Amino acid sequence: MRLNDYLYKKEKIMQLLKLIVFICLLSGCDMFAPQKSMNVIQEKIDATGLSVQIGIPSKKIISSSSGITESLYALGVGEYIIAVTDDCSHLPQSKGKERIGSKENILLKKIIQLSPELVLSNDGDMTDETITNLRDMGITVFVLKKCISPQDVAENFRVLGTITGKQNVAEMNIADADKKIEGVAERIKGNPRPKVFWEVSAKPLTTVGAGSFAGTIIRLSGGENIVRGKTKFPFYSVPAVIKNNPDVIILSNVPDEEKLRWKQIESITASQNNRIYSIDPNLMNASTPLALAEAVEKVSMLLYPVVGGITTLEIKQEVFL
Repeated sequence: MRLNDYLYKKEKIMQLLKLIVFICLLSGCDMFAPQKSMNVIQEKIDATGLSVQIGIPSKKIISSSSGITESLYALGVGEYIIAVTDDCSHLPQSKGKERIGSKENILLKKIIQLSPELVLSNDGDMTDETITNLRDMGITVFVLKKCISPQDVAENFRVLGTITGKQNVAEMNIADADKKIEGVAERIKGNPRPKVFWEVSAKPLTTVGAGSFAGTIIRLSGGENIVRGKTKFPFYSVPAVIKNNPDVIILSNVPDEEKLRWKQIESITASQNNRIYSIDPNLMNASTPLALAEAVEKVSMLLYPVVGGITTLEIKQEVFL
């Protein structure tokens, strides 16, 4: 009897187990499946042309540039950043973040210790050797394109929005920026474009070309760059500036004496009309769509201080310096 009881109970248990498995199969139960990551893996092509598998959303990110760091904060995911390079030291948001060295001297061991889900870099920020070494050690690296146009800024911002699960925030930011830039174009429509010279270094005298980000800001702000060609930061000469006679001279990241030097050259229209402005050099490196739009608005106010009899600019040191 005992043997029969044992066999009977065993058969009942097996039937019960079969029933449980059957119910799980019908309901899609994955109790017997291996544990899955909460992240969805997506393949994305980066600026180097490589297909990179990224876990989305990535919540342990190392940023190699201030522009990427600012973009992540603009998306509302600053807490996802676990480390930055020394390039971000001027950003208040980066205080308290781990440091992985400079872009030129990345501390590979530090990155390994931090075990990031993703390292983000702009094209040209880190050497090919550094990127290869990181990837060989199993670290996911995604390289964003270098921005020289509003389209580049928007594209990078969208990519970061996707990577962090903030696509909606990215699209709203881009839409708001587009409206601001369209507003500038509408405000200055029909007015002659002032000629602009933008100095970024005094020795040697260096300016911005059409192929630079600042050159794009000049165009969107309604100005005409006196410098031709696609070279981003060409050397220039004082005689060439005098010959092209800019209506406005913009100075960024140069000594204060430069303003006085240009004022003393009275044959230049910008000097005659006291239209020589020093501006925050960070305007040249706007990394988010809204930051770009705000840079365009500010430069546009310098180029068009009065439109239709309405004064649009009160030059305030805290805004432009």
